[in-house]
Amino acid sequence: MPTLFELSKPENQARFHRELAEQFPDALYGSRRDFSAKLAGEFDAALATGSEEAMQNIIETHPYLLQYAFRTTGHHGTWAYAKRWIRTNQVNGQRGLIPDFIAAMSNSLGYSWQIIELKRPDVQFANKRGDGLSTEAHKALAQCGEYMSHFANYIENVRVNVGNERIKQPDGVTIVMGDSRLENEAQRKVRVGFQDLSPKISIATYDRLRRGLLNDVMPSALETPTYEGAQTADFLGGRPA
Repeated sequence: MPTLFELSKPENQARFHRELAEQFPDALYGSRRDFSAKLAGEFDAALATGSEEAMQNIIETHPYLLQYAFRTTGHHGTWAYAKRWIRTNQVNGQRGLIPDFIAAMSNSLGYSWQIIELKRPDVQFANKRGDGLSTEAHKALAQCGEYMSHFANYIENVRVNVGNERIKQPDGVTIVMGDSRLENEAQRKVRVGFQDLSPKISIATYDRLRRGLLNDVMPSALETPTYEGAQTADFLGGRPA
């Protein structure tokens, strides 16, 4: 059995993560070792666009970012299937279903599966008045309900469509949208209140992913800032870009 010293060697670490990636060969794979201060700048730049497509692209490139959307994970790596059909368009006119991500996280109990639906970072879960949900939130919830129902009733079809026979019924759905730094107090209460009532549906804001990323890369960001603005007061203070 290799010693801890041997496992810590870069070549052995690289081999270890290649082996992890091969657990689901057709999936995107990411680990914390892929992250750097530069990524924090790229994430802020994507966030500043307000574009769902920009966030989709950066998460596809760095799927470990999804770890930060969940309350508890094993932090052993993330495997993600991006934009895979779980139900193809039907001859009867019923439209197909394509979640933004189907993700697996590894922990001591095995693999935990989640469906992730992304919405715009500049649109909050609650409406502007803070007396109900936004249109985008209603749309996301309807989509996620369809995803979970289809998984529950047609899991074998999902496995065939995605191309992974080891996929299990997801533990839940996570909707990533908005930025808590831009919410008013009424909007925050709506989001938190909904979360308390819906254990199977998690609402994560993009700044939550940002905080997780900064927590992991801040030591290197402080030592060797690799992009303009890495140590500015706005960056370190967490103000929106």
